[in-house]
Amino acid sequence: MVTENGSLLIKPVSQRQFELCALSLERGPNFEPSTIFSAYQVGRGSACGCILLDEAHKTFSTIALRRRVDHRWVCVDKQDPFSTPEQALDALSIAMRGGDPPEPLPPGARRRAPLLKIGLKGASREFELLAGTVSHLPALVAVGECYLALPKPDANFVTDLQTVNFASRLFELYLFACFREQGLIVRQDHVSPDFEIEKDGDVCWIEAVTANSDIPGAGGIGDWVHAPEDRTEHLTGAPAERFAKTLRGKLQRNYQAMDHVHGHPFAIAIADFHESGSMVWSREALPTYLYGQRADVIGEGSSRRAIGTPITSLTGKHSLPAGLFRDPEFAHLSAVIFSNAGTMAKFNRMGFLAGIHPPGLKMVRSGIIFDRTPGALDPIPFELEVGSAEYAALWPWGEAWCQELEVYHNPLATHPIPFDLIPGATHWFEKDGDVECNTIWANSVMSSVTHLRMPIGMDAFGRSNPPA
Repeated sequence: MVTENGSLLIKPVSQRQFELCALSLERGPNFEPSTIFSAYQVGRGSACGCILLDEAHKTFSTIALRRRVDHRWVCVDKQDPFSTPEQALDALSIAMRGGDPPEPLPPGARRRAPLLKIGLKGASREFELLAGTVSHLPALVAVGECYLALPKPDANFVTDLQTVNFASRLFELYLFACFREQGLIVRQDHVSPDFEIEKDGDVCWIEAVTANSDIPGAGGIGDWVHAPEDRTEHLTGAPAERFAKTLRGKLQRNYQAMDHVHGHPFAIAIADFHESGSMVWSREALPTYLYGQRADVIGEGSSRRAIGTPITSLTGKHSLPAGLFRDPEFAHLSAVIFSNAGTMAKFNRMGFLAGIHPPGLKMVRSGIIFDRTPGALDPIPFELEVGSAEYAALWPWGEAWCQELEVYHNPLATHPIPFDLIPGATHWFEKDGDVECNTIWANSVMSSVTHLRMPIGMDAFGRSNPPA
């Protein structure tokens, strides 16, 4: 049945659009051993669902999601097996219940704060850019779905996101999307640490933090600050000290002593927002500090090679000790998780790839990719249009949330994190005195910038610019 306004019309949607909604499922859009065969939406989005294919058994199953009164997605129906996709679609069409009102709140459930209702503290420039510009509509949709999918955000989450803690809250949403995408169960049953993740009985507690500037307002929208030209300053100077001070500040809170954390792996997830644009270039300073080893290049021409030079202290103004992972006092820290992709640019790309396409908006991503050729020391530059076939071909399943996620393992960890717990991350670990990495991705983007291009004569707000 189709009403005049089409509110009951069932229409196909892309797999990526459904996967964004499916972040609300306990294990996210991970349906192994089945895969998504087709996905659908009712009307303007009151319900959605998918048909799954079990290739081994040649059978189909269905999952139906509906919006709740607080706009959260909830799973309302699962059915299997079906011998044909037509049978599955008939069942899914009924299960999505397009003409019904939204699902009610469960007894005792707290209605979470609306994301777009600005509070008494107003909104930061970053949130205004996210919520008020056509060019960032894909990011707004992706942020909104991730926020609604969070199991239990704290009462200050929206206020923080709208104001001075925009970067830190966005980083939490990014981590959450990474974990759910990989099929991890994510819990927020305790005030801290921020996340408990679990897969196949393995558990890890994760506290998220951002490295920020001492200067209020620094690190947000503004003129980009470029990397120090001096390599020593870049690797062991102020950027490394910023990571060190941030991590040690968190370690002073003794999360490992909490009853629910004790005896389990514990990691700190960190992102750098201390300067505008610093996340693009500060990455190398983190492992330098953690392992107390500076990566140097020696030789010329074909004899060039990288070596690890041990260091005992950083070269910033505070001369902080280097080698956090060399200190047995911090053996309770299983790993440090890092990403430079917990940004509006990442959410904008993921929303865009999920089918949120403001008229005329194009995205071009440029940056550098890690060169895995034996003996190669320099990265590979790239510049591709987001959504193009060439861009999608960089990875087997296209761009994913977790591709920029890196896990630096503590060689002295009392409770190590199994690599398989976070399989989509790049894992760094010590072996025979060297720091090596393991990843499933042939193409790992080390850093990038996403350029937004609106139609000529239109600004980011979708307004027509008068001719000069």
